[in-house]
Amino acid sequence: MSNFARLPVTFALISACVLVYVGVAYAGSVAGTTPLNVGLVNQPFPVLQRGALVPELVAQGEYWRLLSSVFLHSGAIHLGFNMLSLYYLGSFVEESFGRGRFLALYILSGISGGIAYLYFGDFTGPAVGASGAIFGLLGGVLGYSLRRGTFSWQNPIIRQLLILTALNLYLGFTIPNISNTAHIGGLIGGLLFGWLTAPTVYARKRVPAATPVLIVLGAEIVLLGAWLLYIL
Repeated sequence: MSNFARLPVTFALISACVLVYVGVAYAGSVAGTTPLNVGLVNQPFPVLQRGALVPELVAQGEYWRLLSSVFLHSGAIHLGFNMLSLYYLGSFVEESFGRGRFLALYILSGISGGIAYLYFGDFTGPAVGASGAIFGLLGGVLGYSLRRGTFSWQNPIIRQLLILTALNLYLGFTIPNISNTAHIGGLIGGLLFGWLTAPTVYARKRVPAATPVLIVLGAEIVLLGAWLLYIL
């Protein structure tokens, strides 16, 4: 079986990000903002900002930016690094969680990262990227293992994921223009989803697939509402 057939959601997400990236570059060239060849290296900012996560605009009712920003990237390096991470993590998580849960984990973690940015990011500054959703994949596995009772430094998979998480957080704190706010938000959202998805040590039966989605989404709506009440 080919990787495309084995990992349809992972490749669909990667394809969506790449297509959006090319589309933004093309839109910039049509608008006369940035030549296409330049836009494929660094995305035209006026076009990018139309879908970026800007807390000030979310406060004005543009809630869709919490999701659209997850599929946008500022440049070729940003896109390449995130898509490589998505491929390697997705290869493991999609097979472990199943397609539906994997997609839900990715989307909800991306939104969690966005909500964290609303609370702790720059109110007028734009944020883009799939990093929050990708950190959520890490969190999902860690949360699952915590509830399942398999979380241990001796577990080679858990050890590698913990090292990867620590390394990426360190890079986020040391490299300019990388926001760890969304990373940590996505990680927490993924942890919650993974913990809710796993059967406990004593109960083999999984909870219904919709339950973790409804709980995490409900928590995100409550947090978004609280932020709006505070801002407005």
